[in-house]
Amino acid sequence: MRYRGYNSDLVSSQENLRILLLKNFFSFDISKVGEVLAQEEAIKLELSKLIKGTKESSDEGFFKYYGYFVSSLFHLLKWAQKEMNAEDGMNHLKASATHIKQIDFEYFNYIPDFRDSFQELCESIKRISEVTEVKGVLIAFTKLSFPAIFTFTIDPFQEMRGDHNAQAQSQEDAKIIMLSLQFTIDGEPWANPQILKPEELYTIKGKLTINEWPEGFDTLNLKPVSTSSNDWFNLSIPQIRKEAKKEYNVTGHIVFKYPQNTFDELISIRILGYFQNSIGKKEYPTVIGYDQLILKVLDPNSNYFLTGFKKMNKVVLDIANTINRELPEIEKEEKEDFLNLLSGILNYQGFCLQQGVYKGQNKVLEDDFRDRLIQHLIGLPYLGEEISKEAHLAGGRIEIGYRGLIAELKVEYNISDRDKLFEKYGKQPVAYASGNSKQLAILCILDLTEKNLPPATPQNSIRLLKPKVHGFEDKEVDHPSRLVMIVIDGNTKKPSHYSR
Repeated sequence: MRYRGYNSDLVSSQENLRILLLKNFFSFDISKVGEVLAQEEAIKLELSKLIKGTKESSDEGFFKYYGYFVSSLFHLLKWAQKEMNAEDGMNHLKASATHIKQIDFEYFNYIPDFRDSFQELCESIKRISEVTEVKGVLIAFTKLSFPAIFTFTIDPFQEMRGDHNAQAQSQEDAKIIMLSLQFTIDGEPWANPQILKPEELYTIKGKLTINEWPEGFDTLNLKPVSTSSNDWFNLSIPQIRKEAKKEYNVTGHIVFKYPQNTFDELISIRILGYFQNSIGKKEYPTVIGYDQLILKVLDPNSNYFLTGFKKMNKVVLDIANTINRELPEIEKEEKEDFLNLLSGILNYQGFCLQQGVYKGQNKVLEDDFRDRLIQHLIGLPYLGEEISKEAHLAGGRIEIGYRGLIAELKVEYNISDRDKLFEKYGKQPVAYASGNSKQLAILCILDLTEKNLPPATPQNSIRLLKPKVHGFEDKEVDHPSRLVMIVIDGNTKKPSHYSR
């Protein structure tokens, strides 16, 4: 008789497979297609372990058809390589579509949302006709969180007996206990890399689906399994009691005790579920679904955020989180340099408001605004001598440069509406950034319009925006641009003036 049990080797093979695929596809560059193809053997080796380890069980089909999908991706890459070399690779393109057609999507029916997304991805592969479309498919694949299986069918006596009955086994496999998990944290799916804060209580919500409760068991426990020690966070999920239903909603909480040191070391927390009876005996189901939280814990008041103002640090944290989520393929250096330059300009914004630098001034030359800001930025130790001015790029003169990133400066006397300011000035810094192959840019505006109302808190005048670019007005590009617009309120009045 077979039973379900935890198999560390098969769990490890799934983890190795996913890491290899993400490592090679996450920041795919067509110029490095040969390097990715060189990893095909290692990836298929992990797949073969999973297929062999689940032979004649209900899990075999999942990994078998996962293998067809991976083979399709590599045929797609081989076609792209030949196209780039002006060779005929149509046989690989046809083979890619043929492998997709072999997939039985019912084996991916653990979570309907996943199956539908996976099927849509496979259909997009069959429609590919241009090499430029390959990258989009690979990025879509990396964003799709594949279910992870923790327990597998085991028969310790089968080899001794030699009497395997496929029909009987099929009936027994149909009784396998499946636990489907879908978790969110503050409304975000667990599968997304997120930047979270220490010492803050986060709410987690989960939707659990159980195909059937094991006989004699009346409670379900959910426990965290981390890639590191569990003593740096506290996770509480209430015990689930058996009821006459298959779907359960659960709400819990998690708090992280300490911040981490560097920006790019992501940590993974998975949920392992087990049933328990009145005498303490445990039975482990097959856990599938979106059960993994990938995160980085950063303190907005740590040295990583260098604005010098707590409220501004929170803004930079939110922007960093959004960039990490929406531009996962962006180069680490560009992201870190951008956040440094942004922190420096926000330090100047806070300094101006705190010290009233532009209070009562209704006329400031753009060159004077630029020189004051540059002088301030050079005085910051994390920027210093690498700040430059009046560089020439893409046929124009930029205001401030820092390691290839640019900040465009403007002085405005008539328009105060932030949306209209973005519409008027937002295109220029994006054009400069694109001319230097950068995805991120900064626009800093000194607002000298008359202030008949008191100014809003400065956080409201810092916005991360999505500019439209030529040729992709209604589409999402593979390497999208983002612009942070900062408005510094000048020509302000004394607070007592507003009561007159």
